[in-house]
Amino acid sequence: MYGENGVGMEYEIYNFGKTNATIDFVVDTFPRQLKDYGRGCKTIVIAAVGGNNAKAQERPDNFVSTPEEYESEMRELLMMLKQNSDAQILVSSSGYVDETKTNPKINPLTGGKSYFTNARRQQFGKIDKKLCGEIGIQLVGVDIDDKVWLEKYVYEDGLHPNQAGYQLIFESIRPLLDEHLRV
Repeated sequence: MYGENGVGMEYEIYNFGKTNATIDFVVDTFPRQLKDYGRGCKTIVIAAVGGNNAKAQERPDNFVSTPEEYESEMRELLMMLKQNSDAQILVSSSGYVDETKTNPKINPLTGGKSYFTNARRQQFGKIDKKLCGEIGIQLVGVDIDDKVWLEKYVYEDGLHPNQAGYQLIFESIRPLLDEHLRV
């Protein structure tokens, strides 16, 4: 915000993320967060949620959301964001994972198991694309070869982007964000 050509104090940025958050978490908390933190001025939402809806818990077939449930939940969220903000950008949950590390992925705090697969993430990413097209929300995805993504942009846990991965995602978001910041 304060770098060369920065926008200074014209804007504020809030991160309302939470580890293991699902779409339901955002649907439940967004209205209150907007009420408590919003300033009644232009609101731009960048949402990166849905990956945890695609996973399975404890067993490889015990999914958090079916594709139909995901579509319904994501539609509800996107409609809510559209109605309560001036601009919306969804970061698709279709990024790639290193399945050798995510099937299962052991939670270091609880010992619980989660299962993340590329096929399921891509399936849910297609739903993101469909819904964003229908509702009129900008979509940012990982538009890179899976092997390149896994080699250069995934953190050692096999699931999350590393610093270079987040930089790549930011570089995809930035032009869209700039459109809304300068208007």
